[in-house]
Amino acid sequence: MKLDLSLLDKEPLSFDAKLTLPPDRLDQDQVVGDVEVRIVGTARSVAGGYLLEGSIAASGPLACARCLEAVTWRLEDGFAVEYRAAEHDPGEGEFAIADEDLDVAFLAGHEIELDDLAAEQVILALPMRIVCDEACAGLCPRCAANRNREGACRCEPEPDPRWQALRDLAEKGSAN
Repeated sequence: MKLDLSLLDKEPLSFDAKLTLPPDRLDQDQVVGDVEVRIVGTARSVAGGYLLEGSIAASGPLACARCLEAVTWRLEDGFAVEYRAAEHDPGEGEFAIADEDLDVAFLAGHEIELDDLAAEQVILALPMRIVCDEACAGLCPRCAANRNREGACRCEPEPDPRWQALRDLAEKGSAN
């Protein structure tokens, strides 16, 4: 859904959109299904650009960092994004920007895709790691079975190689 900022005169422009963001718009390693988003706010003119303020509510499934099972994640947060018109095309490569421009997004034209704004806000709010339970046992490193499920992994536990010297001493002691 596009928001036409050229309609802003002296009155703010309100928006309220419900969107569905697929995992390929977000973090495909972490997001395992569609994320439902509602983004509500206002856009108003400010000196040299536009300011969009509002709130975002989202929910969707993320993969547990240990066992890869889906975990329902929810977001409720506010946002404020300043947009300024790109005065000229900087082209390819690196270029310097002023310190006051670090918190500003630049836009060509007078339209903003609310889908892009919502995707940006969701990506910024995604947790670094999410687990289904603090006691999650994760996946077996040998057979990849989910160790949280009873009987899923039938692998014999590997002895810790750091204790091999003690096992050798115990075997020598029992041989005497």
